Amino acid sequence: MKNLQLTKLGFLLFLILLCGCSDHFVIDTPAEAGNSYESDVHVLNKFVDISEPGQKYYINPNKKSTVLSYITNSDLEELNAVNSLSASRYEKSLFRLNEKISQAISSHTVDYVVMCTSSQIFVDRINDDSPIELKSAGFTTLSDNLVVSLLDISSEEMSSREIYSGNLVQTGLELNPSLYARDHWIFRIRCEVGEPTDRKTAWVLFCGVGYFSAASFNWLALDSYDNRVSWNFTGESMLDETMPSIAQMVFFK
Repeated sequence: MKNLQLTKLGFLLFLILLCGCSDHFVIDTPAEAGNSYESDVHVLNKFVDISEPGQKYYINPNKKSTVLSYITNSDLEELNAVNSLSASRYEKSLFRLNEKISQAISSHTVDYVVMCTSSQIFVDRINDDSPIELKSAGFTTLSDNLVVSLLDISSEEMSSREIYSGNLVQTGLELNPSLYARDHWIFRIRCEVGEPTDRKTAWVLFCGVGYFSAASFNWLALDSYDNRVSWNFTGESMLDETMPSIAQMVFFK
């Protein structure tokens, strides 16, 4: 009987120790691991800069993302707390993005490259003979403009939108919110302008990291047209995975 009581007591002590220690061992589930990377991406996106001469993205640890960053080191402390595996995965993603940009430029398949971060819009003209001139109009609020049409950019299918305008078309670009926490996004826009018998084509590569407010752009046809002319825009995803919606191009009146 005494041995039985001792056995029960020992088993009870084992359960108490097991419960006490269980709080100190956390096993990451796949979902938790994914959320951890997304949290790190949110931090890393703040430090991405654009090397304009080389059309490349890179991590700049000295970048200040807010006014408070100039007073405190809170941003840098966040950067230093990023998981090393997340940082390595993120850098590989930037490398792949830079490769796609470089390939598009070297193969002469784009007229312009538009690179975005949460605070920057960089437009680089690649083809001097492009039939259009594309300029950034900065960040905007879509509600401030009268929207006349929309083009949904998806990796599931290529969609087009045709509008009739003069020599100038004003657009806004709004990302799908699901991309705010991603390490990059990329797509192309084919722009055709002119009379049906004399269409001119330009390709524009859009890419970026993180969230930015709706970005606005001015598209100017370099050939002079006396009347309203046809503009046709087609979106094409360049992501390595399928997404039902990447962004919307908004056409303003």
